[in-house]
Amino acid sequence: MSGLYIHVPFCVRKCNYCDFCSVGIGDGDDVLTERMVDCIIKEMDSVLSVSHCCDETDAKDVADRFESIRDIDTVFIGGGTPSILPVKQMERLLSAVGRFAHKNGLDIKEFTIECNPGTVDEDKLSLYKSFGINRLSFGLQSANDDELKTLGRIHTYKEFLKSYELARSVGFDNINIDLMNAIPGQTKKSLNKTLDEIISLEPEHISAYSLIIEEGTPFYDKYVDGAPFDEDEDRSFFQMTHEKLTDAGFDHYEISNYAKNKSTYACIHNLNYWNRGNYIGIGPAAASHFNGIRKTNTGEINKYMDYIESGTDTTEEKEILDREKQLIEVVYLGLRTSDGIVFDDLKRGFALDINNAFKNKILSMKNEGLADYDESRLWLTPSGWWVSDYLITELIELI
Repeated sequence: MSGLYIHVPFCVRKCNYCDFCSVGIGDGDDVLTERMVDCIIKEMDSVLSVSHCCDETDAKDVADRFESIRDIDTVFIGGGTPSILPVKQMERLLSAVGRFAHKNGLDIKEFTIECNPGTVDEDKLSLYKSFGINRLSFGLQSANDDELKTLGRIHTYKEFLKSYELARSVGFDNINIDLMNAIPGQTKKSLNKTLDEIISLEPEHISAYSLIIEEGTPFYDKYVDGAPFDEDEDRSFFQMTHEKLTDAGFDHYEISNYAKNKSTYACIHNLNYWNRGNYIGIGPAAASHFNGIRKTNTGEINKYMDYIESGTDTTEEKEILDREKQLIEVVYLGLRTSDGIVFDDLKRGFALDINNAFKNKILSMKNEGLADYDESRLWLTPSGWWVSDYLITELIELI
């Protein structure tokens, strides 16, 4: 299993909390977006051409030696707001993805595009559907208009509902809705209302994240003297979200992700990340990973386009993960999920046997309600997820 990620770094307006690689372009800049689509397609084609290259030495350095390109079974178009692209530009991009898949004989099981409410219409959604996109991810964040305004979102809840209902009418039957906890001014009452509203819509997937104040954002300047919520309040929102959604029948399969029937609707693309699978990233700031080698494209949008147009390598960072870093990632990413970590994987991949100190630690975690385990694996409870960074640091020191 491998994934293909395509980054479209444009949105109508950057939100007050956003530190992603994106730039607000208002109603659109056809010249800029068309140039970016050209570059994304050119980068994709370069990866494709090297996958057929006869020179093994040259091929190894492209996309972190992504030799298993024919294993790609998920595509995720993210941003930014990919749905900001007009129909003709998106059609060109999706056609390129289709050529990429066809020439490599790919069987795409899950094809996701991120959308913002108010940026899609029937023509766009029908186009997505016609090119095989079978999963939508709507960035809502809250059903409370005051909270949406605080976050700097471009839409109202009513506008979200219109986009959501339109997507259903076009035939999309796998939709994710992004929600946010610990929004400035949020209360348990307003969060409860948001959760009730979203549950009533019966989406197949919900992602629920706590607000993080990131440097370089308007919120960072506004809350430089302290976050709008303390840890206890934030934790209460996390627990409330967990209880409401699991009571409604959602599987809480990863710290921030819930699926109606995990085996059917868990996000395959993201599961590949958490399982440290291979993936290739296209576009500015996009990351690729292959067998312990990770590379990241430059996140400077104009520089990225200049590099692509001149045939210059877009890599800004390249890292060969040593044994210790890979072990940390296996434990950290594995314990983000409800499946946890498998002891035999540690033994096969890192020649590690579970020692007495480790066993005593996980027994202590179980007694505190932070984890559970059986003979084959260890996993964290929702209470353990909340303090996962602390727990994982302690575990790593014992193995």
